[in-house]
Parts: sequence; C-alpha cells; structure tokens
Amino acid sequence: MGVAVNLPPRSLGALLVEVGVAGVELSSHPSAPDRIRHKPPELQSHFAARISFYKPDVLRLLQSGFTPADAEAAYVLGERLGIAEDLGMSTAPGSPGWLVAVGESIEAAWKEAQNEAGNRP
Repeated sequence: MGVAVNLPPRSLGALLVEVGVAGVELSSHPSAPDRIRHKPPELQSHFAARISFYKPDVLRLLQSGFTPADAEAAYVLGERLGIAEDLGMSTAPGSPGWLVAVGESIEAAWKEAQNEAGNRP
C-alpha cells in the first residue's frame, strides 16, 4: 500500500493534537532557531520525549507554516481553525488551536492517501 511521500509522519499529527488539547503552546526560539520553546515551561515527560523525537518536523511547521496535502486536509484545517476562532482561541502558528487543526489535517491527509491507495486496481 503506497502513501504519498510528501506527507509529514502520521504520528506527528496525533502528537500535535494531543499537545494542543493539553493547552501547550510551541514556538521556535527567536535567538536559537534550532530549539523549540513551549508554554508551560514544564512539559509532561511523554510530551517532551515525543516533541524531541519530531523536533525537525515541528520546527519546520513552526518556521515555514503548514500547507495541507489535499482538499480534504485543507477542509479539516479550515474547519478546525474556524472552530477555534469561534471559541475565542488563538490560531497563530504554535498555539493550541493551530496545533490541533494542523494535527487533524495531517491525519486527514493520511486517511485520504490510504483510501486512494486502496482504491487502485
């Protein structure tokens, strides 16, 4: 079963959702762009370990932004950002609302890619 190679790791999507739901905010460090800052300053150990594992991917998203892989992923991203805005949450890159939206968009892109791969003759 082939899946599009340009997608971020699926488990990164799940991590972003979990971190966002926990209310954690992420950003790249302004004076050390190879470091990730987080609020609150202390993270649960399982978050810290997983963020460290995906550090290059997380930094790329925080520094370069996120572009959905397909129409379904774009729809999910827009819908989740709209919900966050309606709830008065920030949707700036790295905010909890943005992390959830991007994470769910990544997961939607993987599901769509797997569906397409399964429909090939």
